[in-house]
Amino acid sequence: MITKDALMARLKQLHNEEELAIPIYVKHLESTFFLSHIKPEVLEEIKSMLLTLAMESEVHARMFEAILKKVKESERDVY
Repeated sequence: MITKDALMARLKQLHNEEELAIPIYVKHLESTFFLSHIKPEVLEEIKSMLLTLAMESEVHARMFEAILKKVKESERDVY
């Protein structure tokens, strides 16, 4: 069991971690130095993976926002 306040604190932390991850993935996607010595076929695979990670992090961040809203509006205090 977890209190509402503790749950909200953890959800906020997870949301912040997802939000922080997105720019890191995008930065690596745009970094010519990071990707400069890699074979083109491997480079495309890496770019695809980084793009997927960035998009999934955006989805996760929105999910955490929705859950936070639901918990905040709830009258329950223990989950």
